Amino acid sequence: MISKLLASRTAVALVLVGIILVNLFFVVHNEENTSPVNSKEGLDAAIDKVMSDEYTAALKEELLDAKKLELVELVKEDLRKEYKGKVYDEVQKTVEEKLRLTIEADIRKEMEKDFTKKYFDLRSINYEFLTELKQKYYNDNKERFESLIALESLDLVLENEKGTDQLKQKVAGEIDVLASRKEWYSFVLKDLIQQSAPKMGRLTEKELGPNLRGCQFSTSLPIYDKEMLSRVEFSEERMADFKTNHESLVLKLLMMGAPPANVFNGEGIVISGGGAYMAGAMAAIVQVREMGSRLPIELLINSQQEYDAYICENLGEKFNFRCLIIEDEIGADVVKELKITKFQLKILGLLVTSFDHVIALDADNMPLKNPDLLLTTPKYQETEFLLWPDLWQRTVSLSYYEIAGLRTGEVVKRNGLENGKDLIDYLQKGRDKVHFHDLDGIPDHVSTETGQMVFSKKKHYRAFILALYYNIYGETHYWRMFYQGSPGEGDRDTFVPALHVFNEPYHVVERATWLAGFKRPDGFFQETTIVQYDPETSYNYDQAWKRWLSDKGFDLRMHFNQNNDYTRKLVKEFHGLTHAVPEPEVFFLHVHRPKVNPVFLTNPEGYFDWNKQRNLGKVGEYKSQFGETDWDLKFYTIAQWVACKGIKSEDWWKAVERTQTLVCNSMTEYVEFLKKDSEDKTAQTFVNVVLD
Repeated sequence: MISKLLASRTAVALVLVGIILVNLFFVVHNEENTSPVNSKEGLDAAIDKVMSDEYTAALKEELLDAKKLELVELVKEDLRKEYKGKVYDEVQKTVEEKLRLTIEADIRKEMEKDFTKKYFDLRSINYEFLTELKQKYYNDNKERFESLIALESLDLVLENEKGTDQLKQKVAGEIDVLASRKEWYSFVLKDLIQQSAPKMGRLTEKELGPNLRGCQFSTSLPIYDKEMLSRVEFSEERMADFKTNHESLVLKLLMMGAPPANVFNGEGIVISGGGAYMAGAMAAIVQVREMGSRLPIELLINSQQEYDAYICENLGEKFNFRCLIIEDEIGADVVKELKITKFQLKILGLLVTSFDHVIALDADNMPLKNPDLLLTTPKYQETEFLLWPDLWQRTVSLSYYEIAGLRTGEVVKRNGLENGKDLIDYLQKGRDKVHFHDLDGIPDHVSTETGQMVFSKKKHYRAFILALYYNIYGETHYWRMFYQGSPGEGDRDTFVPALHVFNEPYHVVERATWLAGFKRPDGFFQETTIVQYDPETSYNYDQAWKRWLSDKGFDLRMHFNQNNDYTRKLVKEFHGLTHAVPEPEVFFLHVHRPKVNPVFLTNPEGYFDWNKQRNLGKVGEYKSQFGETDWDLKFYTIAQWVACKGIKSEDWWKAVERTQTLVCNSMTEYVEFLKKDSEDKTAQTFVNVVLD
């Protein structure tokens, strides 16, 4: 348009020049010679007049008046053509933006309306709707509440008083009667968990997908990338069912208040026993006490049929433990209704234990230190949830993370990459090809083992209840999502994902676990024991390692646990320069194959020839890790006492279908076998317990 306008102006200028020349010619050739122009001076004056600015301006104005309409139309046309596209684009953008904002507002209103309805429904259940019921309940039970308040006040007064154990127990018992723990357990199991159960039946063979091969968590093939962890696949209907019910439970837990004060209190150790497991649990209890533990112990048994008065009362008094019957705590009807199996009773037992701060141990887990100390470690004080690593990499499926609403971010870890290799090359693979659990927003790649856990139920009650939900519906629905056929299916990997859902803190011990055992005559290594480490010395070691990496200019994410030559060389160099930093100390020997249990050891269809060799290797083989103590001899001396002198109940021996004399003889023979080459003269000496 500008070029055309300039062309128009040029034309006008040419016209003006032409008019000026005509006027000049006319003036010069005027027939009347009397004009002053006839002289040179007159001609110059005439030219000056014609060429003057005033004259030119007058002519221009006259011409523009004549051409005004034509020029205006020309300018309009040029502007229209030039700006039509731009104006169209701007109008389109404006309209689109307004429409986008309108649509977003409509969607937001719809979502808020939908969530508000859910929120209101839940609040109605938890608050408004219950207000009248609470008032009515208070009026009906006013005297009961007044008694409860008085008893709780008395309980607080007695807490630090010495010599009042009987009174304390009586007060605690009265509080339990007035404020029923069973009612709270019923609320958790029926109103929360059962109401949010998946509505569709157990997973089909097609949904299960092919099994995933287990892989130890030290770097080795295969790398569990996005494709490998997508074995489990669900239809839209199945996924919607999972999401709806999972979200329902999570929302309820978010709005749920903390458990009543009387439900969980204090600190204690919890060990699962019952039936044939009772002998192993007794061996573990003796070892716990010998290591110096003073905390109360609750021995969990499944049903009244497994209760033995001699063990629970006589031995309970001797070693300061009490038996807690799971079915009595929650009701046999609830166990039956939820179809709880023995594999799920362990975590259910953790629900009903009376302790807040729980040290949970399997009955075959033998501590080499005082477990009470775990509650004072900095990492427990910081997070109030300690976990230990398992042998395996985490194999949680992508489907679970979608159901739980956990979104993955960028690559922030390097667990799928060997130490010493270039991180840039690893990152360039893209998010789909790296180890999936190297992504931000989800748990680390190492799986966890629940042979020992330390946690606060009050602080982590939401995550604990969600993990309980995963296990109650584990065998039919959730376990396959967590393991996809890899080894160790059960409760072990259900806690960490639940903690992530609620963004609750936890700590996994840094030092990797490993397997101890013995070499068979055919040269095959037979593992018997999972070795777990002290959380405090492991953390201190890991911090020193990271400081050393920083000083060397290495990537701080390189882990000292990797099983390759480069890492071993690096660790050797680290040890050579940091003599002041002790290596992590062993805390637990999870002796699971064979268990230190006289009943299982004497099962004709049980273990390999356990009594023909040392199950923790040759004498001194693990001295650098386990210390000078002959733990084989120590543990089986305890097992001998359990079989020969500890459990005197004829009813119990009959129930486990064993003859006490035969079992005692078997244990005695094995202890004598171990004594032959033992170099530890104190292994059969007990400092903190009396075995009579």
